[in-house]
Amino acid sequence: MALDTYTNLKTTIANYLNRDDLTAYLGDFITLTEARLNRELRVREMVNTDTSITTVAGTQSYALPTGYLEATTVIFQSDPYCTLRFINNSDFYNKYNVSQARGKPTYFTILGTNILLGVAPDSATTLQINYYKNITALSDSNATNDILTNYPELYLYGSLAESAPFIMQDERINTWATLYKEAIKNANETSSRGSTTSSPLQMSTPQVA
Repeated sequence: MALDTYTNLKTTIANYLNRDDLTAYLGDFITLTEARLNRELRVREMVNTDTSITTVAGTQSYALPTGYLEATTVIFQSDPYCTLRFINNSDFYNKYNVSQARGKPTYFTILGTNILLGVAPDSATTLQINYYKNITALSDSNATNDILTNYPELYLYGSLAESAPFIMQDERINTWATLYKEAIKNANETSSRGSTTSSPLQMSTPQVA
């Protein structure tokens, strides 16, 4: 059976487990797998672009886009465009928290559900955030997504790994976990080789005045 829909995925999981009494729980195994994929998977199918933020002069903090997991690039669409560099919270606050200066931002950091710009912008300018977004969850009303289409083994092995402790199949935990980890590794490496948007963020430590 093809692993191409939510229903077929649940059927295949049950077949692998050779169990017909887990129907009520198969969706939970898939949901737990999606939570893990959001933490561990970084492939180009997850990259999204948001340009909904328009900066306000003197304002450093803006709400992150819905489903934000991790930025790939952040661009201040001034003339010319400026690609911002990520710095950690400590360095950001040492340099910018007490500063009243305004201008063209060159750095950003993430604090909770907000993105902070340094320095505070001095004009209304579009902020472009390219980022990894939460996987669109599978359900009865959303039968498939890009991850299931391109990496069905992630859903299968992840769900089997989540099922093993629940059904007390301890002897299979390591088997499913190993297959899942190898599938994650292969997916991330394959996407990294084939994409120019999945490079790690460059860390920068600015000089503090």
